[in-house]
Amino acid sequence: MKIDPDSGTPIYLQIIDELKTAVLSGRYRDGDRVLPVRELAVQLRVNPNTVAKAYRLMQDEGLLVSRPGGGTFIAVPEAFSLRREREDAIAAQLGRLVAKAKAFDIGPERLRELLDDAWKRPAGDQHGMER
Repeated sequence: MKIDPDSGTPIYLQIIDELKTAVLSGRYRDGDRVLPVRELAVQLRVNPNTVAKAYRLMQDEGLLVSRPGGGTFIAVPEAFSLRREREDAIAAQLGRLVAKAKAFDIGPERLRELLDDAWKRPAGDQHGMER
């Protein structure tokens, strides 16, 4: 799990996004155990209350379930539409990207060019940018 403390997005939301992405990509499946709050906090070098808040919000959404003494587990509700959730996740990231592009004075045409360039690169090579 990767967290960017300089992104401007609260860390607890980044944790939620990362966990949802892990579910949507199949890295986590229904019933899989997630790291305990303290362990994840140490791994991410964040306050345990931050992780607890992320877990609590995901429990409220029905995407995590806590079993006293047994840990916290992924819970994918039957109504959970992977396609819709995946598209929602991409739309949220695109919204943040568009806001950043506007802040950097990058117009829609240039942003489309950058997206096309990124689409053509291999999946693991998304850091390069053509000029």
